[in-house]
Amino acid sequence: MNVKKENYLMANFSERLKELRKEKGFTQKELAKRIGFSYQNLQKYEKGTARPLNKNLVKLSKILGVSTSYLLGEEKTNTSELDKIVSQLHESRQDNTLAYAKKQLIEQNEEINDINQLFPYEVVEEQALSAGLGEGYTDSSNKEIVYWDRDFDYDYAIFIKGESMEPDFYSGEVALIKKQDTIDYPGQVCAVDDTERGKAYLKCVSVINNGMWLQSLNDTRDEDGNKLFPDIFLPFEENPRIIGVVKEHFFPVQIR
Repeated sequence: MNVKKENYLMANFSERLKELRKEKGFTQKELAKRIGFSYQNLQKYEKGTARPLNKNLVKLSKILGVSTSYLLGEEKTNTSELDKIVSQLHESRQDNTLAYAKKQLIEQNEEINDINQLFPYEVVEEQALSAGLGEGYTDSSNKEIVYWDRDFDYDYAIFIKGESMEPDFYSGEVALIKKQDTIDYPGQVCAVDDTERGKAYLKCVSVINNGMWLQSLNDTRDEDGNKLFPDIFLPFEENPRIIGVVKEHFFPVQIR
């Protein structure tokens, strides 16, 4: 990340932190106490002279009711607030809102029809990570180039399949993954290699003493109350590995 962009994000972070803290009615000392660090550190965050560790950033975002991306200034819209509003709508109005949002996304993508304004991403099709029950993968080198209007650093670009990570991740999106063999916090969305079964997963990952728990975001249940997308446990004796952390995801821009 270049210096100008880093400074821009730091400024956005400090302003949003201060604004959200006041909206929630916290003093600096009260918020710092809830997070578990000194209010002097919080003062530095609000002045833009320091940024919290990932674990404290996650705690801050949860207490303030926003996503970490929004708090860091990487998103203009508070998706947590947006989700809260949509969740209060009747089902028919939710359907209308989703249809409208999809139409807006399509129109936006169609407006960006100059390939020189887009950034290419190399997606490995045969290594598609499932957002469902697991997708088999191979070492095939067949790849597809897709485009997006943002330039983002990544190690792997993979198509998402399935519905188990909705409403945050949708089938057909591209997940951008950075190599990392450990999680930063429980429930982090990661790509995981189930070496025992030759499958790969895109799930919320938590590590316990003898293995990994892989959990879905979609909590839909059948008429008997059973989860459509049950949790998956991978014992360490089967040598599962974390491929990397999902840093971003998007629907590719259609080139006309």
